[in-house]
Amino acid sequence: MKKSIVLFCCFLPLIYFSQNVRFTYNYKFISDTLSKDVFSEEVVVLDFYSRENQSVFTGLKHIISDSAMAEEARRGIMSFPDASSKVRFVIEKTDNQNSRYFYTPDHMAEPVLKVRDDRKINWEILNENMNILGYKAQKATTFFAGREWTAWFTPEIPISDGPYKFYGLPGLILKILDKTNTHSFEIISIQKQKSNYFILNDNAYKFAKQTTFDVYKKIVEDERKNPLAKLRNDALNGVFFFHTNEEKQQFLKNIDTQIKEIKIHDNNPIEILNGK
Repeated sequence: MKKSIVLFCCFLPLIYFSQNVRFTYNYKFISDTLSKDVFSEEVVVLDFYSRENQSVFTGLKHIISDSAMAEEARRGIMSFPDASSKVRFVIEKTDNQNSRYFYTPDHMAEPVLKVRDDRKINWEILNENMNILGYKAQKATTFFAGREWTAWFTPEIPISDGPYKFYGLPGLILKILDKTNTHSFEIISIQKQKSNYFILNDNAYKFAKQTTFDVYKKIVEDERKNPLAKLRNDALNGVFFFHTNEEKQQFLKNIDTQIKEIKIHDNNPIEILNGK
């Protein structure tokens, strides 16, 4: 009888994770390295779909906001996205992680881009363990997107996945942080999915423009060199209406001030694109 109970317990994780599961993490990050004591936090989710062998990662507020907007649109009500949402990109992993796609935020002036990311993540698994959320987790390290990362994964959850773009370990990543401790994800709950809402069914993602990582990297580098450039060019080219030239010059001046502020204070992206 004892042997039967032990055998049943061993199969419990496999039974549980053969269903659709939501892994919820707390994402803690610093946007401005000049103010290292000022952290931002956002609850993010990794939704795992067992039948499709697919996962979708984004902010919880983003999902709640977009699902509410979709429901209100069906009722003919116009609504707006939650402006407090900090994580509005989406990451999709499919086919045993052979395909990873990064979707740029929706509800923006530019259409959503679907960026294929084929960069491999090479891990070194170490003989160190800790307990996270009741699971025995093992340490692993990697260098990805210009940063050194330390992860803690558990083979007790047989899903080779994790928050953000991380994958490839023999078990779910429960916690991961970079060497500077300015970006970290840590799991806070695991539960079966209760909603049938699938964010990638929204038209913004279904009709997203597909592009390569190299093309997207160039777009991001140009934006970081000159943020708000499109807004400035539109003002100069007559897209916006101004009552007087003085009003137009003040608008351009305000944009230039914002650009300087962005360059100074938004200086710590999760990926350092000139890194590997």
